[in-house]
Amino acid sequence: MTIGKRRAIIDIGSNSIRLVVFGGAARAPVALYNEKLAAGLGKAVIANGTLDDVASHAALAALARFKALADLMHVGSLQVVATAAVRDASNGAAFLERVRALGLPAVLLSGDEEAVASGYGVISAIPHADGIAADLGGGSLELVRISNGEVHQRVSMPLGVLRIPEIRARGKGRLARDVEKRIAEHAWLAQAKGLPLYLVGGSWRSLARVHIDVTKFPLPVIANHVMEPDAGHMLVDILGQMDRAALRAIPSLPNGRIPMLSDAAALVAGLSDALS
Repeated sequence: MTIGKRRAIIDIGSNSIRLVVFGGAARAPVALYNEKLAAGLGKAVIANGTLDDVASHAALAALARFKALADLMHVGSLQVVATAAVRDASNGAAFLERVRALGLPAVLLSGDEEAVASGYGVISAIPHADGIAADLGGGSLELVRISNGEVHQRVSMPLGVLRIPEIRARGKGRLARDVEKRIAEHAWLAQAKGLPLYLVGGSWRSLARVHIDVTKFPLPVIANHVMEPDAGHMLVDILGQMDRAALRAIPSLPNGRIPMLSDAAALVAGLSDALS
């Protein structure tokens, strides 16, 4: 491997901003560096439709640092993508211009492009995957039909983990009904009922850590961790009884994800019910 072959991607998400630097062959890349910052760009967008100054400044500072790191690592190819928070913000275009002024070639992904990327991300890790990739971000949820190493039908829904509290606050069962209604709008999702769900995203990785801990799962490995179909309901109940101290004691569980765990579990439960 030569230094010039290094490639990197910066993902500007609703919850966090991440830099990953890869080396090795393009068909089998190896992550050399992986860092993220919880900038929380999506919170203000959901509240009032705009990116606020505090989150924007934090994000831009992180992006300037990531640009410097990529330069120091002699990255030959750098991709920078922004997703739901920037896509939905009324001042998202202005924010992207500030990102580009840092020397970063930022592009805004549509919901469909984000879904396609999510689907192929699952396929790259699990080539034989046959089911629905479910990528949960802060501002959106992408559902993607994958099989035979290809991405098929897909949809991006405004069901990001930062949006779930407001939906659940409308009453018991409201989230489940909302999910069921949205699923029913897409015939291909009805045809995929009973197939595996491949859960993607930081909130669901954190939920997997809780599941491993409370079930005493024998293999404490997050990648490709398997949960039974009713795990969402079980985790909603368990999380309702656990205090923050107990959650903080779970190995490798990010503190910043703790407030989102119950909502992530409720969404898993709703998806499992609607797609069973």
